[in-house]
Amino acid sequence: MPDPLLVRDVMRIGVPTCKLEDSIAHVAALMIDGGYTAVVVLGEEGDARGWINERVLASAYESTAATSEDPSAVVAQDIMDEHVPECPADVPLASAVQIMADQGVDHLFFLHRAGGLAWPSSMLSLRDIVRALAGSSYIKGQGAAAPRLTPMDLFRQRYGLPSPKD
Repeated sequence: MPDPLLVRDVMRIGVPTCKLEDSIAHVAALMIDGGYTAVVVLGEEGDARGWINERVLASAYESTAATSEDPSAVVAQDIMDEHVPECPADVPLASAVQIMADQGVDHLFFLHRAGGLAWPSSMLSLRDIVRALAGSSYIKGQGAAAPRLTPMDLFRQRYGLPSPKD
């Protein structure tokens, strides 16, 4: 019998993020454009302050529609859930599913901690679990062994600089 999948075999490296002061309209566009179902809200130090998923955005839409409030006036900090759901990466994937069910969440995040702050590094969603169920070809390129850009490539990408190969 093969070893059970661990969370670290399936989690996705990198986490979509937004700023505390980003409007919920901007957060919604970010999620749609990137195909994300959740984002982590970052503070001024780049640390995790909360998170927003589609359910939170839908509730914000309902609230703004009921009060005729302009969605661009509501910011991420106003609607985020300050409790970022976490899980260790070295537990069986089935345990993570149970943690999600127990907490009533559809995402788990993996944070690096230092100096009293936490920075998001990777995430696991229900969609990732469905991919694992579909077979190993659907989770190829995910997990701790996923290929990653070098720090220099990330720098070039962030600032729109050409690669030396171009």
